[in-house]
Amino acid sequence: MTVNARNPLSALKSHLAAACAATALLLAAGVAQAADLNALIWCDHADPALLQPFEEANNVKVNVKEFEGTGAGLAIVEQSQPGDWDVMVIDSIDVPRGVEKGLFEPLPEDKLPFADLFPEVKMDKSTVVDGKRYGITEKFGYNTIGFNKTKVDPADMQSLASLTGDKYKGKIAIYDYYLPVIGMAALAIGKKTADLTEADLPALKAELLKMKANAKLVAR
Repeated sequence: MTVNARNPLSALKSHLAAACAATALLLAAGVAQAADLNALIWCDHADPALLQPFEEANNVKVNVKEFEGTGAGLAIVEQSQPGDWDVMVIDSIDVPRGVEKGLFEPLPEDKLPFADLFPEVKMDKSTVVDGKRYGITEKFGYNTIGFNKTKVDPADMQSLASLTGDKYKGKIAIYDYYLPVIGMAALAIGKKTADLTEADLPALKAELLKMKANAKLVAR
């Protein structure tokens, strides 16, 4: 998703496969016209196969710095000088957090590639603050449970109880990202993530500890 930022950032991007196109529109809008574009990114946005076509099409050099999580990324921005960063990749749900800190500027609605987006992934509740758009989806995906059907009974995977039962104890790997894991724990206790409240935290904690005890690996 692309967001215009205040000082250190002149633009902030978060989730969509048309990331480069969104950035190009920001350049055309006059956000930056320098020979270099400085971007704070997740590690999966550094591939030359992604960056090089954009650089060639726009006669610009993209300088990237990777960070591992929203907190780390925002800390870098807050410790930087005005103008140090032009673009940032961030989770859509964290866009209002950056807006509240005064780090991002509104995006020009008429310059954004909405035709390339499914309506379901525009994420207006996160990307529009006080009637102004601060982000545009740059990529999206689904969180799932993957398994080897030659070693795992597919019928077992119809219930999240399999993640906390004894049958697969020590044979489970958990993706180290709190949002999808908490979501799975919520489903395991019969809750929709959108309906979670503070009262659900003890039950979620208990389920997460069961997952941890069963896991052989927790990693990205």
